[in-house]
Amino acid sequence: MNLTHYKTIIKTLLSEYEKRQTDWSTVETVFDDVQMRYLVLRVGWHDQSRIHFCLVHIDIQDDMVIVQANNTEDELDEELVALGIPRDKIGLGILPPIVQAQLKQRQAAQ
Repeated sequence: MNLTHYKTIIKTLLSEYEKRQTDWSTVETVFDDVQMRYLVLRVGWHDQSRIHFCLVHIDIQDDMVIVQANNTEDELDEELVALGIPRDKIGLGILPPIVQAQLKQRQAAQ
């Protein structure tokens, strides 16, 4: 699988979040194919409070898809696998490095 395919899968998945508008906020996607960085932001106002919050942040580094932030209830790694990205090509940057290393060891042992 190539990086162009990864980019397409990520953008398809994250575009679905644009439907999650509220009365007080919109959801914006930011897709940077050069830096291979993909964001979903919630932006708006609630009374006099500014809303500007990262819901999802995914990067592609080398040949890995790295979930840097997931502030949703969705299991993004499982959704990425279901859309065709191999599990061993998905990293969870939201986990501490020692936990990431342990997961890689478990995957290698399977």
